[in-house]
Amino acid sequence: MPILKFNGTKCNGWGKYEKDYSAFIFKIQELSAYLESKKSMAFKPFVLVIVILLLVLVIPISFAGNYKRTLDSKTQYGLVNRDFHFYIPFSLYEYYNGKTFEIDNYNDYSMFVTPDAVKPIADGLRNITLDSSRSDQEFANAVLSLVHQIPYANCEIKYPVETIVDNFGKCDTLSLLAASIMKAGGLDVVLLYFEGVYHVNVGVYLPYEPHTTWWWLPATGFEFYGKTYWVAECTPAMDWKVGDLPPLLEGEQPWIITLENCEKTSPAQVSSKCCSSLQSSSISINLSSDFSELNYQAPALKVSGSLSPAYPNEIVTVYFSQDGISYKSGKTATDILGNYYFSLNLTSTGIHYVRTSWSGNENCAGADSEMLTIFMGFPQSLFNFAIPGYYFTYLTNLGLDEIRDRQGVRDFFDIQLSGTGIVLTGEFIILRDKHNFSSIQMQERTIPGTVQGVQICNGLWTIIQVPERTIRELVNVPIGMLPIRLPDNFDQTMNNNFGFVMRSSTGDNYSVCIKGMNAYDVAQINQPNGNGKVLMNASEFIRDNIWYKVKAVMTENETTIAFYYVNGTLLEKTKILLDDANASDLVVLITDNTEKAVAFKKLTVSTLDEPAQILIDEVGEKRNEKEFVLLKVAIILIITAFAAMVHKKIKF
Repeated sequence: MPILKFNGTKCNGWGKYEKDYSAFIFKIQELSAYLESKKSMAFKPFVLVIVILLLVLVIPISFAGNYKRTLDSKTQYGLVNRDFHFYIPFSLYEYYNGKTFEIDNYNDYSMFVTPDAVKPIADGLRNITLDSSRSDQEFANAVLSLVHQIPYANCEIKYPVETIVDNFGKCDTLSLLAASIMKAGGLDVVLLYFEGVYHVNVGVYLPYEPHTTWWWLPATGFEFYGKTYWVAECTPAMDWKVGDLPPLLEGEQPWIITLENCEKTSPAQVSSKCCSSLQSSSISINLSSDFSELNYQAPALKVSGSLSPAYPNEIVTVYFSQDGISYKSGKTATDILGNYYFSLNLTSTGIHYVRTSWSGNENCAGADSEMLTIFMGFPQSLFNFAIPGYYFTYLTNLGLDEIRDRQGVRDFFDIQLSGTGIVLTGEFIILRDKHNFSSIQMQERTIPGTVQGVQICNGLWTIIQVPERTIRELVNVPIGMLPIRLPDNFDQTMNNNFGFVMRSSTGDNYSVCIKGMNAYDVAQINQPNGNGKVLMNASEFIRDNIWYKVKAVMTENETTIAFYYVNGTLLEKTKILLDDANASDLVVLITDNTEKAVAFKKLTVSTLDEPAQILIDEVGEKRNEKEFVLLKVAIILIITAFAAMVHKKIKF
């Protein structure tokens, strides 16, 4: 999460006045809630139940799809209310949530303003305020009325998309959201930082003095380079209008933060519609080798898929990450049939996570694809040329470090579980990289025979006859490269066998490891006693560029593993009695992975007796769903207990 830091000290952007201001807001909200409750006390228990249910529903039970928010926007001086429906793809929230920034001074606030991400919201609000004689003022007030509905709560600084999804914020995060929407709508805005009370709100430039909530009070603004920026308070203590000055800020002078350093483009956008919901959509994802863009150092993969409905000329965002937390992105567009293609070069070894997303349009909400988990780091062929008995390669480094790097990743991840058994399921595809072998030419050259004098000892010389001989030498050696002889056993030390190992340990303890293995590892497994391991060589029937399903179940006594085509047709099924085989490990070889990559969808590992799952493909890290369910139950119990206490104090 981003960290707010002033003078080297981590803080929440409030300081000593934080409790005073938050208490002030809480008292106003408490008074408002009390007056509202007096209208119809009989409905209080019903309201409490609704609050409990809503809090449970906003806890995401799936790490894919859209977050949805519905907020009111008031126009025409508060006389007209309209519902706005917002849809935020999980991938967009995850992108901003994974970004890390430090605020070293107040000017860095501008980096958190993201107008492009919320532009559909601004467009929707602009459409309902264009006919007003003071359309800019009406638009700014409409933005404030929307932001005021987000509950106030202390938190770290975050991006506007996070504030919408989390549905809470404090002065700075709410101001960043309002400034982003206003700037996206074409207003000239700044951030106002009141250092004396550690408070942030927005300044809006208008060529006229705005009408405030209280007609007898003048609007408050601050001059900056010949322009007056009117105060726009974003906290929800009351329905502030542009020009209203909260009492806490009387006599305070702000630092004015311009937005030149705001984010210029976002990887994607929220989708929004006024007065009605958007239709759902979907986006598929596939992966194949891209031979059209060959790069030896960065194997090219083609990410493809389609939109449903099939809209042409729509922007599709491709997110990719190696840690499952921080994401980079690229963009492509759909063709006339709604299909998209994107060439992706993965330059480092390890696990990569890739998903695609569409932001939606005026008819449909956006959508996220499934997450692909790609295992990279398989060895590339180093045998560029050979002479009898020896293999050679070309490298820029004469050391062996680069050769070791080319041997491939040995261990990708290892999962430990406890239960009566474990289950591994997923869909996978094997992708081959088309390696460019250097066009190395060898030529023979004859060295004529010569007569040479050789000194023997004590000044004595002798004459020897050197016969004519023929040698082979290299021609067209690449510039900057040198031929290096590979170790004699190099081929056997390459981790060019990809698969997974399921292990039954003592008691009800199990583990699953996805890894690369070399020839010595495989030979050891194939020994007569097996060293407690049983080998299944699925590479004998698995082919490249075809999607398969796998399901492996291990208990204390037996293991069953089955491979299917994606249409459900059984390809191969094997049952192994571990007691009879005197084994505790099942080693499944999926492919000889030289110059290949393996991608998984829906890769899950779980125990037989628990609903817990480690979702590799959904979040880029191991998430224990059991803990998540327990957290939800705990939250429900806390809310219910609190509701019961409040209900007990109410006199009917």
